[in-house]
Amino acid sequence: MQQYQCDVLVVGAGPAGSMTARTVAEQGVDVIFIEEHETPGTPVFCGEGLSIGGIRNGGLEPVEPFVCQQITTARIVAPNGKTVDMHAIDWTGYTLDRSEFDKALADNAVKAGAKLMVKVSATGVIKESDQVVGVKAIKDGEKVEFRAKVVIGADGHWSIIRRSAGLANYFDDWVTCAQYKLSGLDLEDSTINEFWMGAKYAPGGYAWVFPKSKSVANVGIGVRDRHTKPAIEYLKDFVANDPRFRNAKIELKNGGICPVSGTLDEIVMDGLMLTGDAAGQLIPMTGAGIHCSIESGKIAGRVAVEAIKEGNVSAERLSAYRVEFDTYWGNRIFEAGKVLHMLDKFSDEDLNVLADVISHEDIMHMANGLNVASVMAGLVKKSPLKLMQLIRAYLR
Repeated sequence: MQQYQCDVLVVGAGPAGSMTARTVAEQGVDVIFIEEHETPGTPVFCGEGLSIGGIRNGGLEPVEPFVCQQITTARIVAPNGKTVDMHAIDWTGYTLDRSEFDKALADNAVKAGAKLMVKVSATGVIKESDQVVGVKAIKDGEKVEFRAKVVIGADGHWSIIRRSAGLANYFDDWVTCAQYKLSGLDLEDSTINEFWMGAKYAPGGYAWVFPKSKSVANVGIGVRDRHTKPAIEYLKDFVANDPRFRNAKIELKNGGICPVSGTLDEIVMDGLMLTGDAAGQLIPMTGAGIHCSIESGKIAGRVAVEAIKEGNVSAERLSAYRVEFDTYWGNRIFEAGKVLHMLDKFSDEDLNVLADVISHEDIMHMANGLNVASVMAGLVKKSPLKLMQLIRAYLR
């Protein structure tokens, strides 16, 4: 059996994996990252929205071919059709070309010195005593082994690394998504991202319209456990009921799963760290995970290098990664998760009332898990009794 040796092995070449690999390589440490598909970034399972901060934190600029469309407004649509617009005052968003974006992140890791191996499928971790020391995989139909001082699982929500290591089998809460890439549109304003709220569209989640140009948009649905039919059926209904999409052509059908129960309790063990979707590092209110993954990968890579240089890859030492991540991103994930579960108690009628009292700044903070307690306290003061009671439940 062929065996490969390295200091750090990263499983997965999405944003989390590529940023981890690049960070390790930039510090002169030997790193291999493996990807089961032929090209990082394909197939695409994503709405493809990201802020300019996320793009630049990934080491790229918002230019073609990485981005398709600049976004200057986020529009929230209540069940009754009332809209609340969030304009780009201190932020700018983009609709990405995820295949190009992810490929560029992986290419930059390779340029930094990381070794990328594609069409390699991990089948499980290798343990000695209770320490992870490598990964078993299939390459070109043959069994191979990778031996490493630190293994980093960046292999998505269904992470074989996480499950084979004996960490969480899965998440407590998740969103099931279905999406069309539609062409032949004539959008009035392609700089607006739309978020349609309410059980009438997407129970427990939301529907979205993310333009890639005036004529092309990602249109999707995410639903949680309250749904009564498959996500694709809600998407079909949403598209059929919007006259803008009546004559559109479906260029692509895709979908995926977004964990929204927050970062897992255990994301490190001796010789192992999890990052990105594998660790549940997505913002629960929006399902956004690209920016989290980029920053998580940087921290994981840096901590892995420090631990290797110190000769201590124990769970205790690697936990410095979790502590640093939680200081900002983990806290945002936690707070946004509380908001999500509060909104679970809102009926569509309640959401309509909320749309009358909430500001675009309030929405921005709630969706992103920022200054949430302050926002909620302010909403209590201007909400009718029923909403006041629902919001106060969050504050307890």
